[in-house]
Amino acid sequence: MLMKSIIMIGKQYIFKSRLVSGDIIFKYDLNGFLREVIFPERLSLPHYVWIGKYLPYNESIITKMKKSRAAFSIEEIPADLSFDRFWTDYRYKVGKKKMAENIWNRMSLSDRVKALSYIPKYLDHIKRTGHDQAYPTTYLNQRYFDT
Repeated sequence: MLMKSIIMIGKQYIFKSRLVSGDIIFKYDLNGFLREVIFPERLSLPHYVWIGKYLPYNESIITKMKKSRAAFSIEEIPADLSFDRFWTDYRYKVGKKKMAENIWNRMSLSDRVKALSYIPKYLDHIKRTGHDQAYPTTYLNQRYFDT
């Protein structure tokens, strides 16, 4: 009898560097062990060698790498990157929802992570300064999360 093992996905991280075009995604299981690496379409041989040398095979290694002052950044990917999550987290349900969803669907994975991750900081800024919150379409189109 053939038995399939089911690996529950734990956390995921996105690796970004100005030296690499595209993002590298590391997926870990619930025990913190590396289960999958997704590379961008174009990656040079020196980058493969670097990854082979410093491969974060355990989540504790990626945690240390996040704290380093290197020429790259590592962010945890939220488990839910859906438009519904954005719409809920953003809280300001005005303007054209369908237009905002179309913008969201055209965004890269990296931009979705940034947009979701920046919402709490943006809402705190709005609260502190008393500024009006931007429409969701404006937040996405004007890339408020790139500040």
